[in-house]
Amino acid sequence: MKRAWVILVNLLIMLGIVVAVVEYAGQRNRDLAEAQRESFQNTAVSLEQVTANYLQGEQNICDSWANYINAGEMTMEEAISFVRLSRTSARVSGHLIYTDDGSYEGLSTAGRLGDPAKNQVSYKDLPIFSSPGEQNRAATVHITLTYSNPIDSSLCIAFLNPVTLQEEGRTREALLLRVVPISALERKWSFPKQGYESLEVSLIDSDGSYVIKGKSFKNRTFFAFLHAISGSEMTEAEKQTIISTEGLRTLAGTQGENFLLAHVPVSETDGWTLLAMVKTEEIRQETVDWFLIGIVTAGLLFLMISDFLIMMHYNRRLQEAALEAESANRAKTDFLSTMSHDIRTPMNAIIGLTTIAEKNTEDKAAVKENLRKISLASSHLLTLINDILDISKVESGELHLAPVTFSLVESAENLVNLAQPMVKEKNIEFDFRAGRIEREYLYADQVRLNQIFINLLSNAIKYTEPGGSVCVDLLEEPSQEKEMVQLLYRVSDTGIGMSEEYMEKMYQPFSRQTDSRVNKIQGTGLGLAITRKMVDLMEGSIECQSELGKGTTFTVRLTLPAAEKREERNPLPMRVLLADDDEVLLETAKDTLISLGAEAEIAGSGQEAAEKAAALRKGGKGYDVIILDWKMPKMDGPEAARLLRQQGETCPILLASAYDWSEIEETAREAGADGFITKPLFQSTLYEKLSALLDEPAVEGTKEDESPDLSGMRVLVVEDNDVNWEIISMLLSLHGVDCDRAENGKLGVERMAEAPEGTYDLIFMDIQMPVMNGLEAARQIRQLPGAYASGIAIIAMTADAFSENVAECLAAGMNGHIAKPVDIKLVLKELRRVKEGNEAGTDWKKEAEKIRQGSV
Repeated sequence: MKRAWVILVNLLIMLGIVVAVVEYAGQRNRDLAEAQRESFQNTAVSLEQVTANYLQGEQNICDSWANYINAGEMTMEEAISFVRLSRTSARVSGHLIYTDDGSYEGLSTAGRLGDPAKNQVSYKDLPIFSSPGEQNRAATVHITLTYSNPIDSSLCIAFLNPVTLQEEGRTREALLLRVVPISALERKWSFPKQGYESLEVSLIDSDGSYVIKGKSFKNRTFFAFLHAISGSEMTEAEKQTIISTEGLRTLAGTQGENFLLAHVPVSETDGWTLLAMVKTEEIRQETVDWFLIGIVTAGLLFLMISDFLIMMHYNRRLQEAALEAESANRAKTDFLSTMSHDIRTPMNAIIGLTTIAEKNTEDKAAVKENLRKISLASSHLLTLINDILDISKVESGELHLAPVTFSLVESAENLVNLAQPMVKEKNIEFDFRAGRIEREYLYADQVRLNQIFINLLSNAIKYTEPGGSVCVDLLEEPSQEKEMVQLLYRVSDTGIGMSEEYMEKMYQPFSRQTDSRVNKIQGTGLGLAITRKMVDLMEGSIECQSELGKGTTFTVRLTLPAAEKREERNPLPMRVLLADDDEVLLETAKDTLISLGAEAEIAGSGQEAAEKAAALRKGGKGYDVIILDWKMPKMDGPEAARLLRQQGETCPILLASAYDWSEIEETAREAGADGFITKPLFQSTLYEKLSALLDEPAVEGTKEDESPDLSGMRVLVVEDNDVNWEIISMLLSLHGVDCDRAENGKLGVERMAEAPEGTYDLIFMDIQMPVMNGLEAARQIRQLPGAYASGIAIIAMTADAFSENVAECLAAGMNGHIAKPVDIKLVLKELRRVKEGNEAGTDWKKEAEKIRQGSV
């Protein structure tokens, strides 16, 4: 009886499992069918996004044309000539028609068939400028209905932009059309099937007319096609539902076949709808293997009895692993959210400077200066993003230095520009002193050095309460090693300080001082860890002195190679008076002025400066220039300048400060100041400013030519992205460089295989491209027959910017690497290098092989 009961219970359990599995399988089959319907709808939505992106790209090109024409105040002939030269495809044309007189007549970039000189067009009788359906008032793409091109009668659409043209001294309203043939659209789009063999895709406008027509869509319009296959007429409400909303609809055909129709409005247009149709039987395929389910059920019953304890053991292990993974994921999420503070710092500078530039558009010098600062902040933002992605390398020890020749002055200016918004926001006293800097050009990893500078300064500002002060010292100390620079960087603040317990672990990742004030400050806890790693990589030292409630001082010492780049300067025969309440700055600045050949005197306050100037004038002499610190006790810089002018002082007066000049410019000008000089007072900074006052331009013997003669060079740009191609071709054309394009690596290889010798001077190669990527293309070009095709210079131009990406490019046979976003200075530098190499007969294939083998 016991055995029978056991058998009966087991049979009932087995039967229950089988029933449950069968029911589950049926429900699963139904769920899968519904999931397939949703997947099909998502496919249609994805296709709509592809369509919208393509239309937006074409509209952006039309917008850029219109902006250029409006800015240039062109006649119709000049504008049509510009558009003709700016076209990115021979199949795309541009039309310009007058609208202010109602004639809708104008010119085309292409002539009529058989007579290219006849390029007049008329749109007067073409009802294309408005769509009956106006479902999307927020459309960013301005596009016509499908129409017949008045030049060649091809079926096309046009992207629109209003422009103003000049005609006989008066301004006329006109319309710019970027005309794209429908056949060109069909070739550009390649819709994925994603497992739906009978999938057909079409594009219709608001009245159901086809823009692009799938093979299965018959009849003149889509609604006529629906009437034909269903045998019933659709109501206007049903038509509007298809045109204006996203959804699925089942169509019953008269031949017994059923179809599933997905309709998605194209978001960037006004009235266009994307249609995707597939046979219903493909959606409702049987997806459950019942035999397999039976086998699995039996196996599960056996395993349930025999391996229950083992499975429970591993389940516990898996739960522990899942908890660990969840904890790691949560830590990553918390880290990324806190990084927003550090990212917002340069973003705040970019946004603020952009606003200032917009409000001072008439002041070209101010706009130029703001744009320069925006460029510096943008560079820091890009560096910060790379640092975030490099954190794992810091942890694993895979981070390596990449030394380059750079200007220490530029790094310091970048540091000051980034600090100014933070200092202003917290109302902190800020000073930046540079002393005894003889070698301003270094050969080191500028990015990692900037990380050290920025991390320590931003921490000082971040943890200093309003009303406090932050001081930075950048000094060059004597070095025992030849051609080496002993650099000292010290950041002192009057902030909240650190406890001795925290200082023992402050270089550990994600560690932060435990303090109610610190908890209110956003931060990642990675800054000091990364800084310590950078200092160690550069074989330097970092020291810290801190006391709770009194402040912190970090001191970094680095021994770095000096670059060969030196500046040749003429002596400055002038008498200079420098006033500042900082004794250290006075002494270092005085030494710097004397080294430049100037006669320097110092004053500890504005009042003392006024007294010295008055005393010198009584003796029949005077200063050639007076430099006043902006913020001094009792009498600040503007007040001292006003007093000097009242005393009859006529020499130029400059204000010196690490703060933004725009904040005090108006006050300084009213007080009689003639200009501004930025702290820290580097030798080059003082020389450049004082040379300008002497009307004697600075001589920089090693400064690279800003406008090298590159005219006549011709390059092949292998780039699949239209916008990137537009940017690089426009930038290069400004310097007289001609460009040809290949849309992917395969086309680039074919172009080089067919190009006669001397056609191109070099190739700019993108890496991530369809059909064939840039690495494979470079390898195949190096294998081409003939010394010209295989020996041409190839430069990578890609967003893959890490050191391992650079190594991959060089290993593939390339001769250099430029990271996106593109710095035109680096591009010109590479062009100049290649031009000089070509003139010297360099075999770039051999040079690439030497680089790969590590011999150069």
